[in-house]
Amino acid sequence: MEISNSQAVSMEISRGRRMKRARLNRNVAAYVLLTPFLLFYLVFTFYPLVQGFVISFFKWNITGNKVFIGLSNYKELFGEGLFWESLWHTLMYVLVSTPIFMAGAFVLALIIDYKFILGRSFLRSVFFLPNVLTVSITAVLWLNMLQPYTGLVNTALHAVGIQHEVFWLADANKVWLSIIWVTFWWNTGYYMILYLAGMQDIPEEHYEAAQIDGASWLQTIRYITMPSLKHIHILVLFLQVVASFKIFGQVFLITEGGPGGASRTFIQYIYEVGFQRFFIGKASAASFVLFAIIMLVSLLQLKIMSKSKD
Repeated sequence: MEISNSQAVSMEISRGRRMKRARLNRNVAAYVLLTPFLLFYLVFTFYPLVQGFVISFFKWNITGNKVFIGLSNYKELFGEGLFWESLWHTLMYVLVSTPIFMAGAFVLALIIDYKFILGRSFLRSVFFLPNVLTVSITAVLWLNMLQPYTGLVNTALHAVGIQHEVFWLADANKVWLSIIWVTFWWNTGYYMILYLAGMQDIPEEHYEAAQIDGASWLQTIRYITMPSLKHIHILVLFLQVVASFKIFGQVFLITEGGPGGASRTFIQYIYEVGFQRFFIGKASAASFVLFAIIMLVSLLQLKIMSKSKD
């Protein structure tokens, strides 16, 4: 039986309506499922964020009344030496530590991925294990190990003939070296796992073709491994830069910003302004300065990531 044109058009309209109804039902179900998360996000993340931004325009010490002072908190921040000093310490840490952590994680992943290395599972656990420790345990552990005269690090140096006593945490020239090393020991295992996962996805045929062409081990790493891990490099860079800007726990617990403020980070500055001097509005303003810096860096990295995908 032949179908007339009007019947065909009617069937097509009916089919379109059914598809629209099915799509609407899927969207409604998705929004219903997302509603609990959105409510928690709005109440516990978005509202405090907005409230914190509003407080940055007030003079407030928790117990007294809020007094609107406009941009005065921001002006006061930019004219304070401690603000710039702590920001410089944090920027310096970001610039120095990020390439060290990335290179270290990549080398550790290369070692573990090398098929002729014995005890690869054991080494993987050893390198990753510090990452599961809390910041307080890590800080107490290294605080004792880096002590002069009695610490394990100096005792090991004495054992190999270096009798000079090194003040790792009391010397302004060595305190950041100590912090970078502690954080490297603590966090690099996580990035190593990311690199290792990326290496597992590289087709073995690429390495076999390189061997047939006579490529050396270093050439294989340079022309196959490193380019194949481009997205992992960007991801690790993104995570480490954001984490470095927020460094606080291990530094505060090990050095308390010393000696003489040489290791005071920007988060510690916010903590001192807000919870020791009780200038809540000023601390909120400093928090949003850091928020703006991290946002700018993150947007830049996301742009780089989107270009790399193209």
